[in-house]
Amino acid sequence: GRVEPAAPAPVDSSPAAVAPAPEPAVPDAVVAPPPRPREIPAEEAAAADWLSLGSTRVREFRRSHPTYDGRGVLIAILDSGIDPTVPGLQRTSTGERKILDLRDFSGEGAVVLTPLEPRGDTVAVAGRRLLGFGRVAEVAAGPAFGGLVAEIPLGEPPAADLNGNGQVADTLILVVTRARDGWVLFADTDGDGSLANERPVRDYAVAHESFGWAPRGQVPPIGVVVNFREGGGSAPRLDLLFDTSGHGTHVAGIAAGNDIYGVAELDGVAPGAQLIGLKISNNAQGGISTTGSMVEAIDYAIRFAAARRLPLVLNMSFGVGNEREGAARIDRIVDSVLAAHPELVFTISAGNDGPGLSTVGFPGSAERIISVGATYPGVFLPPGRLGARSEVVAFFSSRGGPLALPHLVTPGMAYSTVPRWKTGEERSAGTSMAAPHAAGLAASLLSGLGQEGRSVEGRLIRHALMVTARPVPGYGVVDQGAGVPDLGAAYAWLAAEREVPEVRVRVAGDGVSAAWHMGVPRGPTRFELRRPGRDPVGTFTLRSDAPWLVAPESVTLRDTLTVVEVSYRSEALAAPGVHTGVVTGWTRDTAAGPIFRLVSTVVVPHPAGRDTSAAPVPVAAGGLRRFFFAADSARPFMVEVFTAHRHERALAHLHEPGGMPFRDETGIAAGSGEAAAIFQTDGRDAIAGVYEAVASAAPNQPTSVGLRVTHSPLLIDGARERNGVVVRLRNVSGRPVEARVRAGLTGGERVVPMVGFGGETRRIPFVVPAWASRAEIDVAMAPEQWPRFTDFGVTLFDSGGRQLGQSPMNYAFNRLQVAFPEGHGDMPVELGLFPGLAEVGSTERWTARVSIRLYADSVGALAPLGRADPAAVAIAPGATDTLTYGLEDSPWPLGDGFVPLGIVAAEVGPRTWTRELRLPRPTPPLMR
Repeated sequence: GRVEPAAPAPVDSSPAAVAPAPEPAVPDAVVAPPPRPREIPAEEAAAADWLSLGSTRVREFRRSHPTYDGRGVLIAILDSGIDPTVPGLQRTSTGERKILDLRDFSGEGAVVLTPLEPRGDTVAVAGRRLLGFGRVAEVAAGPAFGGLVAEIPLGEPPAADLNGNGQVADTLILVVTRARDGWVLFADTDGDGSLANERPVRDYAVAHESFGWAPRGQVPPIGVVVNFREGGGSAPRLDLLFDTSGHGTHVAGIAAGNDIYGVAELDGVAPGAQLIGLKISNNAQGGISTTGSMVEAIDYAIRFAAARRLPLVLNMSFGVGNEREGAARIDRIVDSVLAAHPELVFTISAGNDGPGLSTVGFPGSAERIISVGATYPGVFLPPGRLGARSEVVAFFSSRGGPLALPHLVTPGMAYSTVPRWKTGEERSAGTSMAAPHAAGLAASLLSGLGQEGRSVEGRLIRHALMVTARPVPGYGVVDQGAGVPDLGAAYAWLAAEREVPEVRVRVAGDGVSAAWHMGVPRGPTRFELRRPGRDPVGTFTLRSDAPWLVAPESVTLRDTLTVVEVSYRSEALAAPGVHTGVVTGWTRDTAAGPIFRLVSTVVVPHPAGRDTSAAPVPVAAGGLRRFFFAADSARPFMVEVFTAHRHERALAHLHEPGGMPFRDETGIAAGSGEAAAIFQTDGRDAIAGVYEAVASAAPNQPTSVGLRVTHSPLLIDGARERNGVVVRLRNVSGRPVEARVRAGLTGGERVVPMVGFGGETRRIPFVVPAWASRAEIDVAMAPEQWPRFTDFGVTLFDSGGRQLGQSPMNYAFNRLQVAFPEGHGDMPVELGLFPGLAEVGSTERWTARVSIRLYADSVGALAPLGRADPAAVAIAPGATDTLTYGLEDSPWPLGDGFVPLGIVAAEVGPRTWTRELRLPRPTPPLMR
């Protein structure tokens, strides 16, 4: 399931292949771009607390407990890799080595090795001569092998420009041999065509060595480390690990950086902790995890920590969207691992699909982890009109609904370590930044407990952080969980050594941790409370925080499974909107905090097909206004989000049924009047179900937001028939409709049913004709298949292997949009599908439907037969009108498998409603 780089040509070591010898392999002289300055100097970032340690009160805790800084604890960063050459990732606060190991489980850096036959001081690798082989011979205790690393498959500059020469077109030579103390690698790092002045590089776990390519006297743009494994033959298996994303390096600095960029006090949350960096993602294909990589990395981290008797915190700032919460295989795998290893703490980002509800992704939806959402720290917020610099929940942070998640929110923006090629981008935002902050908090707690000779289960670390957290005002439990942790308070809570029974919550029959009702519930919700059989009988007092949410006064847990019913006062839930309430369970020791939470969310949408509007109302800085409405299948609609005054701004978001962000665009700036944000669906994209529109105010600026939803009065459909294109218009509005209707051709479409097995790469070659200005590529699979995956890459390549566009799937439906350069001519391309499944070595069958649509930059009009153009129609309520348009052939040449793509537009008053139509030739009737 891994995405392999383009394989280098095999080495032909016969005499004919090496004589006459080609010229030395010296890359073309290209002027490298000058180094960029940092976003702000590191000293200023330290003074401004741009790692946001003040948010979780890390600095106060460290003043009281200066040694409880993560020392003695190992944090595993399961991510895109870590660049070990970055200042701040060298040593811990006690002077120990910071990074203990770096391993690649993604396969992105896999290098094919073939035997070499040197001639004196010269060796040929793939027909390219390399001098200075005597340097290799000095250490060799066995045969030598050669391999190539091509930059093009690694993606775009500057990340993929491994040698920093300003272009991504080089192929770099590697030589491997077995020395007396193990395998070593030689690379022509300065590009002079010789190995004479190069040093051997050993496996990172053996010697903690790294290397990089750069012209002599310059600093490499990226640090590279070597992983060797026995390959089953004379040659080893070689993987190079490099962080061409920068994501993992940034995450590592947040969790445990120490004296970042050489600046004292510019530290991550746990500067005393040590790290292992486990690469699970192929960065070139959009940072996708590859088949089994998560599971392999988790297993490696556990074995590595156990061998060294180090407490372990795992962090994964990765995930994809849930189609059906509670079904993901990787969630079950993670939960089974944590059940078998209760001492572990695992922090995982909740996802960046907010602010809609039901958007927590997996594996951030696993039960036994710490699921982490994000805040905007006040240190990054300029004063607004009211001078507000308070911390707010970040709009992008994924929310719960069917899940009682996230557990916590921590700072989701930070200034941190990045590889040299990414200098100037030290600040990043996302729940990816929040999860390692929580990992650093957990490591600090474990560090303090360890120095006091104590240990606790991972669930108690989570519980301590939650029950002592402070809620962010203005947000509910599905937005923020328990709120923002307080490290000192959490440690004090743990120091009290309270008894906390383990109680796990599930909704009966649903497999989720919270009640999620679309519409007013008709009856009570049955929550299942599970506890280990070893725990004694316990009675818990129940408290509801909402008058419409009714629960018994108490519940007694005698068996491993106890059911408690909560009911709803329906009269309080009649109006459209969203209501969330929580029933908490308490022991007599109220200082222990709530032992469990029974979360219920009731969404009452506006009815399907009914136009609605909501006048502007005030929204606090960083606040949200939610609006739920039902839509019909194939019926277009428009959503307008607007502010009351021209100086006000908001961000508008639209979420499809199930929580997926709107497939075309979301997060649109909204203002007043013509500056309103508008979402409009084509009929082919409208889905039956409840959509959620959300407006979010700027983090430091209140606003007032209104919303309008308008549904098309017409259902538009059509097909190609013998006489042309037949369009059918049905009035579903309940009132007479007058419309002006046009039809035309916009391009061509090819639909490919795809079948795959396990993580094998699937490719679809086709030709982009000269007339095509852009493409939309939809990949859709049955939602019930999606829980098998951890990722699914979708990338369009040109004939040279360069990426034209990529958009990894985040749900069972994905849309990749690519604009083509002007004057491109007929262009052979290839669509690559890169599935990543949860289980190691999975060979399961999966299916998908791929729609490739190519668009011209203008519409070719079709003439209505027997009517004027545009056709004027008047349709009574419930009635249907039919129009026929002439169609001979497409005005543009279509490639193999493509059929004409049409569009119908119906003007009704000031609005135009559209429906794209795939127009294959009709199938002739069977002869009898």
